[in-house]
Amino acid sequence: MAWLPSGPCAAADRVRFNWERVPRAPRPPVWAAVLTACWLLLVLAGLLLDQWGGLAMDTCLLHRLSGHPCPTCGSTRVVQALSQGAWLAALRFNPMVALGLPLGALWLGIRLGLGRALEVDLSSRERSAALILGLGVLVANWVWILRTQG
Repeated sequence: MAWLPSGPCAAADRVRFNWERVPRAPRPPVWAAVLTACWLLLVLAGLLLDQWGGLAMDTCLLHRLSGHPCPTCGSTRVVQALSQGAWLAALRFNPMVALGLPLGALWLGIRLGLGRALEVDLSSRERSAALILGLGVLVANWVWILRTQG
């Protein structure tokens, strides 16, 4: 499937979406797997401490050091809210994470189930625009967090 813009630069500025055959089980870099495992263990420890009535555990180093929430602050509460089916509460805690986790799970489900991954072929101009858009979304999400949790 391909989307072709019209105009004089149509051949050069073509965005292509392709379903590529890939290994079903993705092989993440070791550092990413270790970092994710550490984060999950920290979240589990925080949940257990909170459940047992112990001290509340602050999982955000930036928040602890600066007193200001980071762009991903609220992720633990998002996971808790999503696991309880509280979708609107998850969106209020951190919209980017609340939308990114289900999309990531969908991507992983498609990859594991079908052995396919969506490949997006972008020109350098489109990559730059996507990077600027992504940074804009990150900043907007951080502003939301600062206004609602700061």
